[in-house]
Amino acid sequence: MLQQTDVAKLARDELNRMAEPVVAAIRPLLVVPHLEERDWDYGPAGQRFLCWIVLEHPASNTGIAYCDEGFGPGSPWGLLFLEGQHLSMGPDSGWYSSLEDAFRESMACDLPTEPGYEVG
Repeated sequence: MLQQTDVAKLARDELNRMAEPVVAAIRPLLVVPHLEERDWDYGPAGQRFLCWIVLEHPASNTGIAYCDEGFGPGSPWGLLFLEGQHLSMGPDSGWYSSLEDAFRESMACDLPTEPGYEVG
């Protein structure tokens, strides 16, 4: 099982692949990775997976999590609500192969889209 230090390293590795304007926008929103168990809507009733919350944007009640189960390992970075009634892992359209893709698709990102950049 992943540990907090493993997930923090994964996030740092992701940041090292990003351009400085994106890093500058993400850095203030990063939190010490912490675990939350979230419902998985695509398996047997009651199935849950552990998600590591790495970024929080309280203004939109959203965050970004890392989970190597469910949509991972192909799309391990997911957009999640932080509080309220919609606390499952959500649909596959909210999970991405990189932290940058998840951030760019999040409500926390107000950066212009770089020419040629595609989420993917």
